[in-house]
Amino acid sequence: MPSRALVLRLAPLVFVSLWSTGFIAAKYSMWNADPFVFLCLRFSITALVLVPILLLLGGELPRSPWRYRHDMVTGALLQCGYLGFLFWPIKNGVPSGIVAIIIGVQPILTTVLATLYIGEHLDWRKFAGLLIGFVGIAVVIAGKYGLSLGLDGGLAAVDLTMCLVSLASISIGVFYQKKFCDQSQLLSGTLMQYVAGALATAGFALLFGEAWQVNWTPVFAAALFWQVLGLSIGAVILLLYLINHGEAGRVSSMFYLVPPLVVAEAHFLFGETLGPLSIFGMLVSVLGVAIVRRSANKSRLDAPPTV
Repeated sequence: MPSRALVLRLAPLVFVSLWSTGFIAAKYSMWNADPFVFLCLRFSITALVLVPILLLLGGELPRSPWRYRHDMVTGALLQCGYLGFLFWPIKNGVPSGIVAIIIGVQPILTTVLATLYIGEHLDWRKFAGLLIGFVGIAVVIAGKYGLSLGLDGGLAAVDLTMCLVSLASISIGVFYQKKFCDQSQLLSGTLMQYVAGALATAGFALLFGEAWQVNWTPVFAAALFWQVLGLSIGAVILLLYLINHGEAGRVSSMFYLVPPLVVAEAHFLFGETLGPLSIFGMLVSVLGVAIVRRSANKSRLDAPPTV
């Protein structure tokens, strides 16, 4: 099996495993810093770490921001828009179940955008797989939080708006990366994404009046270290690689596997409940992703050869 094919086969499993740990690490981070301030710190450190990595690998440091304008738009969407407006409502006390259900719509929305504006193929198998995956997410969350999804005191309009902004940001961000970003400049583009993410999160931190104070505990430092190296560098570069070498809708379907993994990790790390209904929902989510991936593979086999 060619090495590239092996990477493309294993990369999704590695990505979702890494990405799911971010929500566990974020739980520790939010205790010690405000969301946008923390993300600004995380993205700034990541950009600084990427510079020597880029030079060691023989890459070229970005000299013209205009050349990387599309990467910077993607960075503002994926890093600031998605993560910032995801962490902010959670910090305000919005139940994770509500956030997970709203964000769970993302693969469907991204697939619709990719179908309309990129011309990606959407057959009934892929659509069915996306719906099955979303149902699986709903079952996992319902099994964890009950039918109320943990929502007992109502949902403020501003917090709901934050969740919807996060949903729109990641959906448009995955689509935008696939359509506009240069596939040959992965590391340089990623560096500029984090520069844009740091600037954008700094702006929102000022807009929301967040305190520029960080409580540097050993646990916080460990969580930040992991989010910089394991997530912002490892997982995000892997995600961008997958987007550039696969369909946006198929890549987005992998996010269905993240909430089940988070629930399982929280069960073992924090002793949170993992009931039969949640386990069943995990299996349904896996089935949905498998259907989407099989549909994409079949579409490639059925496609006429290119010349």
